[in-house]
Amino acid sequence: MMNYSKQITYNTFGTVVTLFCQWLIIMFIPKITDFAEAGIFAVAISVCSILNHIATFSLKEFQISDQNTRYTDADYKSVRLITIALSFIGIIPFIFVFGYGVEETLVIVAYLIYRNLLHYAYLYSASLQIAERLDYVGIWTAAEGFVSFFSFMATYILTGNLFLSTLIMAIMGGGLFLISQYGGYVKNIKRESTEKFSWKHTRSLLLIGVPLLLSILFPTFTTALPKLILQAQCSDAIAGIFSTLSTPTIIVPTLAISAFAPFIVMFAKTARSGDLYTLRSKYLKIVFILLGFGALCALASIFLQGPVFEKLYGEEVKEYSKYFVYLVIGITFYSIGTVGTTVLITKDQGRLGAISSFISFTIGTLTCMLLIPEMEIAGATYALIISYGAYGAMISACVCIAPLKTRRNNEE
Repeated sequence: MMNYSKQITYNTFGTVVTLFCQWLIIMFIPKITDFAEAGIFAVAISVCSILNHIATFSLKEFQISDQNTRYTDADYKSVRLITIALSFIGIIPFIFVFGYGVEETLVIVAYLIYRNLLHYAYLYSASLQIAERLDYVGIWTAAEGFVSFFSFMATYILTGNLFLSTLIMAIMGGGLFLISQYGGYVKNIKRESTEKFSWKHTRSLLLIGVPLLLSILFPTFTTALPKLILQAQCSDAIAGIFSTLSTPTIIVPTLAISAFAPFIVMFAKTARSGDLYTLRSKYLKIVFILLGFGALCALASIFLQGPVFEKLYGEEVKEYSKYFVYLVIGITFYSIGTVGTTVLITKDQGRLGAISSFISFTIGTLTCMLLIPEMEIAGATYALIISYGAYGAMISACVCIAPLKTRRNNEE
């Protein structure tokens, strides 16, 4: 058995590397061309951040906490194929609502191909996590990040074609990760040839996934909405600048989720045992750690945000860099909500997560509509702080107060 510290190290390393490589792409695009191109890529990421959850129905954490006690790997695969198809269909409403042209649509499709290759690979990664092989997953996650970055940049420098660069990244990076995770699954799990899926289980998983999907989808809408509104009401350049400011803050929830991932199995076992007191106390410890980490990041941002953004992007971004620290504060509360949502899944209380997420999304939508037309980037920043704060507070309250349903379901 690999101890928690090593699992956290490998998983965090892989996640940070791939996130950093994606951030480098966003950073280099305006240097090679302009902020309008960066804005198109940022919008593709924002749209796909919503479609990502449709592609998984947020069942990854449920698969890990289930530990094959109720559903087989074949059941999860059948559901993933259905939800991936739904994610591609989901592009259509965005085209009509936001009026995307051919270039924007092609980049969105290419980026979604990339993400969906990763999403199917995550089925094997979840099984490897249950088998406590996050070391293997983390190493190949880092490799995927490097391959995706270099394949994108090489194509973009040679051709200047954003769609083609994104598509090559999808084939090279996404394909590599899928092959690696399948290979690890066959070597370490060896269930590939013996399991069969059940249509009954497929329908059951889809029903389970609906509230889990909503609990993650609404916060993702909240994150993507300011960029979409800025692009629609201001310009691609303003959306690109805001994306440049907000993208680095993703490191906070990424580190939080990566560090928390090895503990999902432990929380699931605690929930099954019916020990709400232990589950609550462990969760609150994680909350205090996240608050401390967020405070340190915010403090560092106060001193570094101006010089760093000026050095990387020049005067065009410098005047907006003061909002970065506020985005860090907001994303800290988002991180708490995201970790708390996973704990709610182990408690079989996904519906409470969905309700809390919807309320915070409503708050975010109203604040975006009120603040962005008048304040642009400043309004988008304040809207995110308000909605993220509500999200983290409500999810944490649900984790601490809501009863355990997991044990009752097992007894039944």
